[in-house]
Amino acid sequence: MKKNIVLLLTLILISSCRDSSTAINEEIKLVSTTLGCEDYLSITHDLGVFCNNVWNKDAAKDYDWKQCLEKKMINDTIRYGWSWQWPSKSNVIYAYPQIKIGRSPWAPTPFFNDRFPLKINSIPELNLSYDIETVTNGQHNLATTMWIVNSPLKIEEPDPSSIVAEFMIWTYATQKHFDPAGKKYGEVKIDDMEWEVWTDQNWGDPSGLNSNKWINISFRSKTDHLKVALNVKKLIEYAINENILPSDLYIADLELGNEIMSGSGYTWVRSFKVW
Repeated sequence: MKKNIVLLLTLILISSCRDSSTAINEEIKLVSTTLGCEDYLSITHDLGVFCNNVWNKDAAKDYDWKQCLEKKMINDTIRYGWSWQWPSKSNVIYAYPQIKIGRSPWAPTPFFNDRFPLKINSIPELNLSYDIETVTNGQHNLATTMWIVNSPLKIEEPDPSSIVAEFMIWTYATQKHFDPAGKKYGEVKIDDMEWEVWTDQNWGDPSGLNSNKWINISFRSKTDHLKVALNVKKLIEYAINENILPSDLYIADLELGNEIMSGSGYTWVRSFKVW
């Protein structure tokens, strides 16, 4: 009887998922080791800094949520990622667990890759590749974020006042996830990928904890990808040429993670490289 109940629950979860998303079950949970569930826990790895970002946790109110950094063994290789459990229905983004390089204006330490900040006008290209596995029964996206700042300083203390823009690149989103911030500006094909471009010139912190405003620019892929290789400098150049983004600025960091809107899940980072 117990086996039948587990099978029924698994089938229900699978029917609610999309593309590479599959059901959460006990077997998946048992093969991972939880590294910690503290707010903003950061662990430095050869790929970058894994961060348990729970920036809008207060929106969950009395819900007994949980979000953690995880690891597991795959063919004698340790793979890192994150797990989450948030309300099954919501109208907010709760968190953005991630891997990052550079010095975020929100949390500059620990940092990985001392090339950052990068002056936009001085780099001929900025290449990004990743391969991600996600297991979920809720709503989330897969997004790269670059914080664009007005200072070349290698800061060691938070400085959100330096933020000029939040530059996001979505390559995957579940069907009921929010649209990007602002309004749709247009569409563009860059190399072999087609993008929607969304903008807001007066965006801020939806959690209400910070009062400063910045430009929000989002490129959302018109097809879903969990494995990507692209030159993000070309997307930045498009935004500059369209007068959406000033040119004389700096890329403080680059982050890849899930903006989580609902449900439970796991993400494993198979590969992540910026050059």
